[in-house]
Amino acid sequence: MRLAVLQSNYVPWKGYFDLMAMSDLFIVYDSVQYTKNDWRNRNLIPTRSGAVWLTIPVATAGMAEQAINEAVINDRRWARKHWTTISQTYAKGPHFSRVRDQWAQCFEEAGSLEKIHDVNVQFLTMLAGQLSIDTPILDDREFEIRPDTPTGKLLQLCQQVGADRYVTGAAGLNYLEVERFHTEGIAIDVIEYDHYPIYSQVSDQFRHDVSVLDLLASVGTEAAGHLLGRFHTV
Repeated sequence: MRLAVLQSNYVPWKGYFDLMAMSDLFIVYDSVQYTKNDWRNRNLIPTRSGAVWLTIPVATAGMAEQAINEAVINDRRWARKHWTTISQTYAKGPHFSRVRDQWAQCFEEAGSLEKIHDVNVQFLTMLAGQLSIDTPILDDREFEIRPDTPTGKLLQLCQQVGADRYVTGAAGLNYLEVERFHTEGIAIDVIEYDHYPIYSQVSDQFRHDVSVLDLLASVGTEAAGHLLGRFHTV
């Protein structure tokens, strides 16, 4: 059984969902420290004038040690602003009409939520469904994790769900203690984020590192076919 464990991101790029699609179970690991100016509360979409940031304002003053699942949104107007930018950007997109109503409802509901974690999970669930990904999504707070190194905590999650394979991006190898996984009989599958196909974007200069919203609005029902599911085992 393959397990992926990752902090929540706001409307993530397609590689995030590639990792989710490759896994049998996905755990949102938001009990770790919130990091400012990161993917937790923002992402990019391409526009005719270049890529723009969609950023959810989060209260951070005096809360340097807060966890992601504790971080509170401090301006509820963000959802309306983001939806306006998105709907204007993709109004003439070939497949925007297929996703527009569900996105509009999701932004309306997200605008009433207090914490970035809850917003992110709501969008992750909705977008995974639009990509035909049915991997169960769980919260790390559902498990008892003893104090340990980052690798030790991930191993505890693997053991509690019965996973014999752990799925990660290449950046995960920068901090994982690979030998500890081997000692516990758990293989590491490293996803390969290359060879993604190019599709027509509203921007003249194509970018892969933008929110999956762009992929869904641009190619519609073919979006799931742009996920590669390529990996190598360490």
